[in-house]
Amino acid sequence: MTMRLGTRLAAGTFLAGMSLAGPQAMGLATADTGDAGSVGASAAATSSATQARSAKAPASRLARRGADSGRSAASAAASAAAARSSSAQPSAKPAGLRPASRSALQSASLAALVQGTSATASPLVSALTPPPVTAAPTAAAVGYAPPVLRAPEVRHALVGLNTVAVGLADTRSNLVSGLPAGPLSDLLSGALLLARRTAVGQGAVVAAATADAAAVTALDPNQHVLLIGVDGTNLSAILSDPYNQAFFDLMDTGTTAVATMVGHTTISNPSWTGILTGVWSETAGVSNNVFTPWTYDTWPTVFNQLEGSAPSIATTVVADWEVIAQIAGAGSAPADTIVFYPKINDSWEQTDDAVGDRSIQAIQNTVAGTPSFQMTYFVGVDNAGHDNSGAGSPEYAAALRNVNDNIANIMAEVDAWETANPGEQWTVIAVTDHGQMLNPPLGLGLLAHGFQSPIETTPFIIADGPDFADGYINNTYSQVDITPTILRLFGLGSEPYFAGEPLMDKAASDYQPAIPGQAALKNALNDAIGMYGYPNIATNLRLSWRTIVATVPYTVYTLSTAIADKVPSVLSKPVLFVGAVIYQMVNIPAQLIVRLTGVTGNQIIPPQWWPYNPVPGTQPLPAAPVHEAWLVPATAVAV
Repeated sequence: MTMRLGTRLAAGTFLAGMSLAGPQAMGLATADTGDAGSVGASAAATSSATQARSAKAPASRLARRGADSGRSAASAAASAAAARSSSAQPSAKPAGLRPASRSALQSASLAALVQGTSATASPLVSALTPPPVTAAPTAAAVGYAPPVLRAPEVRHALVGLNTVAVGLADTRSNLVSGLPAGPLSDLLSGALLLARRTAVGQGAVVAAATADAAAVTALDPNQHVLLIGVDGTNLSAILSDPYNQAFFDLMDTGTTAVATMVGHTTISNPSWTGILTGVWSETAGVSNNVFTPWTYDTWPTVFNQLEGSAPSIATTVVADWEVIAQIAGAGSAPADTIVFYPKINDSWEQTDDAVGDRSIQAIQNTVAGTPSFQMTYFVGVDNAGHDNSGAGSPEYAAALRNVNDNIANIMAEVDAWETANPGEQWTVIAVTDHGQMLNPPLGLGLLAHGFQSPIETTPFIIADGPDFADGYINNTYSQVDITPTILRLFGLGSEPYFAGEPLMDKAASDYQPAIPGQAALKNALNDAIGMYGYPNIATNLRLSWRTIVATVPYTVYTLSTAIADKVPSVLSKPVLFVGAVIYQMVNIPAQLIVRLTGVTGNQIIPPQWWPYNPVPGTQPLPAAPVHEAWLVPATAVAV
C-alpha cells in the first residue's frame, strides 16, 4: 500500500494515464449514477423491511445465518466452531498462509505471529495513547457528555485560541523533525505530540463545526461496533467466487449496498478519509496517499467524535496500511488502541493474517457493559491487484479468499462473544474504499484504480446488526454515511457539515429479491452492479487529471522514503530533507491544479513543510532469519 500509485506510477503516469482517460472520456456516455429506483422497482414493500428489522433482535446472528442461507442453526454453529479452531482452515486454501500458532495470536507479538512461537512482550499500542479499557466504567462515566457551547462567539473564540495553540505546536514539531534521529529528538517529538493533543483537547467537534457540537442523547453501554475495511475490493469478485462464504453470511444477516462514488477520487487516502470523517475528499482536501495531519484538525475523525463526546467508548484500530493508523492517531482525541503491522516476510497475506488474529484478540478482550468501537483494516487484496495485473489476476482472487478466511474467524469470535454475553450484540459494517480494474491499461497493476471506470467507482457496504434487515439491498448507501451511522449507534448526533447520514435513515429504500436465498441475492446484487456507468466527459477528464497531477508529489514522497530506508541511518535524515524540499517544489503547484479540479479543502501552502509523519502503534519487524549457508563449521572455512 505504501508504494501503490507512487513509485509504480513514476515513469508511466502521464502517458498511460492520458491514454486511459482520453478514450474513456470521449467514447462513453453518461450513465445512471446511483439512483436505486430502477433496481428497486421490484422491491418488497418498506413495511416488510421494517418487520424484518423489528424481528431481528431476539434471534442470534448465528441462528439467523443458518435460517437465511438454508442451513440449519446447528450446521451454522458447527461452521463457526470450526472457524474458531486454529487448525480448521478450508481445504482449498493454499498451505502456509497462516503460520502463526494460537499462542502467538494471544501474545500478538509480530515475530511470534511470523515464527509461530509465543512471546512475552510486544508493544501493541501507540506509546502516547491510553491503555484499553479493562473494567466496566461507572454509570457516571458512561453517561459523560462534554458541555455544549451554545454561544457562537464563545465557540469561535475557543476555535481561535485552539488554532493558535496547535499552530505553535506544529511549528515546534517542524523544527524538531529536522533534528538527527536519536533519543533527544524522540523525546522532544513525544513531548510536542502530547502538548499538541493537550492544546487541541477534546474540542475536535467544537473546532471543526460551525454549529453546536454533537450531544450524547443516550449512550448504550451494551453497544459494540466493528468496522471491517477491505481495501480495493470488487463486489463482483466476491460474488463470483463461491469460496467467499464469510462475505455471503454477512449479506444474509445484513443489508448490502452496491454504492457509487462516481465523481470522486478512487484513491485510498481520499476514500478512507471520507469514510472516517463523513465528508467527501474534495471537502477535506485530500487527493493522494500522503497523510496530512492538519486535515483531521479541521474535519474530525469518527475516533475524535467518539472520544471527544463519550470517552468511555473503547476505540481500537488494527491495520496494515500506515495511513489508516495515522488517521486513527490524528486529531484531538485519537483512538485508544492503535496497532499497525508492516509487511511481514514480504507477504501481504501473512500481514493480513496478523491483522485478523490481533482483531480476534481485541474482540476477546472486549469488556461486557463497556461500549466499544473497533476498526479492522486489510490491505492485501488491493496490493495483490497492484503487484500483479489488476483485479483479474489469480493473486487478487487468492488474496480475497485469504481475507474471507480472516472475516470468518473474526465473525466466529463475535458469535462466541455474543453467546457468552447475552443481551449484547455487535453491529458489523464491511466496506471498501474503491474497486479495481480487471485488466488495467498496458497490463500495469499500478493503473488498476484512480480513475472513473464503473468497476472503480462502485464500492460495496454491508451493514449487519439489529438495525438492519436480513438479506436486503439498499443501493442508496454511501461511504460518507459510515461515520454518521457509527455516531448514531452510540447515541451521538450528526454534524451539520456531514455529506452523509445514518444508514438507518435510508431504510425506506431497502428492497429484497422476490425469491429468498443466497443465489437470488447474488443475482440481484450483480444486476445492481450493472446499473452504473461513467460520469460525463468533463467530469471524467477533470478527475483523471486530478489523479495524474496529485500522483507526482506522492511519487516523490514514496521514492524519498524508500531511499531513506535503504541508506545507512546517518544518511537517512539528509535524504529525507532533500526529499521534503523536492516534494514541496512539486506539491505546491500540484495542489493549485488540484484546487482547480474541484478540491476545495486542500492547503495549497501546507501548514507544515515536513511531509514525513510517524506511524502510531507500529509493530516491530521480525528478526531476519539466518541463512543456512552461513552456518558452516569453522573447520570447513577456507583460509
